[in-house]
Amino acid sequence: MIYSLLIIFIILLILGIPITIALGLSSVISLVLFPSFSLIIVIQRMFVSVNSFPLLALPLFMLAGLLMGSGGISKRIVDFSYAVVGGLTGGLAHVTILASMIFAGISGAAVADTVAIGNLLIPSMISKKYTPSLSASITAIASTIGIIIPPSIPMVILGSMLGISVGRLFIGGIIPGLIIGLSLMITSYFIVKKRNLPTEQKKINIINLLKNLKQSIWSLLMPIIVIGGIVFGIFTPTEAGAMAVVYALIIGFFVYRELTLEYVFECIWKAALTSAKILIIIATAGLFSWLLVVNGLPEIVKNFLFSITESTTVMMFIMMFILIAVTTFMESLASLVIFVPIFFPVTQQIGIDPIYFGVMMTIGIAVGLITPPVGLCLYAAADIAGINMFEVFKDLKNYLLIEFVMVLLLILFPQLVIYLPNLIMG
Repeated sequence: MIYSLLIIFIILLILGIPITIALGLSSVISLVLFPSFSLIIVIQRMFVSVNSFPLLALPLFMLAGLLMGSGGISKRIVDFSYAVVGGLTGGLAHVTILASMIFAGISGAAVADTVAIGNLLIPSMISKKYTPSLSASITAIASTIGIIIPPSIPMVILGSMLGISVGRLFIGGIIPGLIIGLSLMITSYFIVKKRNLPTEQKKINIINLLKNLKQSIWSLLMPIIVIGGIVFGIFTPTEAGAMAVVYALIIGFFVYRELTLEYVFECIWKAALTSAKILIIIATAGLFSWLLVVNGLPEIVKNFLFSITESTTVMMFIMMFILIAVTTFMESLASLVIFVPIFFPVTQQIGIDPIYFGVMMTIGIAVGLITPPVGLCLYAAADIAGINMFEVFKDLKNYLLIEFVMVLLLILFPQLVIYLPNLIMG
């Protein structure tokens, strides 16, 4: 059944069938051709895939991100980032990266970061002689940090699928997210210096920095409250999502006073719609993946990997390569839901830490969000910059190279991922 399932799925994708339908339809057709299970299993497995308490955090964090990303809140984060790094060589590039890192602690969704930060900063970069290609590249790759630094929607999905701590996954993403962000800033410094692009201001102004810190403090506190609450056991990640929504409503209505009831309903509708799309992907991909697993694909993968090497480092490299390669042409969350159940049993047999595995899989799909032809962040940034995604790639390749180096670094030094979770949460 494995080969028929994969062949039917690929044919449906080639025919242009949406991936959600292709996953479900290929599963049903394979079950009809090879009736080892009753078709009732389709409904059962789709329901089981989304019947998870941790998954309740998904629409909650999404709603909180939409509420906190409204109007003045995004602008305050950008203004604060500008005050901190705007005076450095490549100031606007650094502002974009730092703002994305801060916004990552609010939305948990990379594409939301691309749109929120890109709409504010891509036009500014272009007006300061940054090419549209470079502006879109910086914004797209910086926004992928949104699913690495907590909270992270893919990590919520991973925790639900594998039965591992979402809180530990969140903490595990902090150091990798900071390392990747810093590496992007260093890359931007050399690119901007080589092209002799203008610096925004002569030096960092302490008074201006303190002023912007005061204006943005309520936005900056949200990630601290969410992560702090999880670390100290005050609430679960799902409850943290609910707290984030309440906090966003209070700040939006009573502190910044820029949130309207009409906009709240609009955010609820957007969060519900996006969550429904994600949950349908999880449901159909969960069915597809389950059929692969029960028909022995993990064992085939394990035997294949052991035929190549017995090194856990090399195996992790191969799994990351496969995931990143697949996400270049498949929707990232679908790739995650399909491949994680296949890879996870293998990692358990060779002793790879589940938290390390989960964080690395998240980083893998983050790379997929900026690789053509299905890079959603790449599409969003290119659209804002008014160019096509292939034009963006001529500048993006420099950043992608650095990102691949960072992935290799994390494969070689797993402690960079698991040190904080073990230190803070035991």
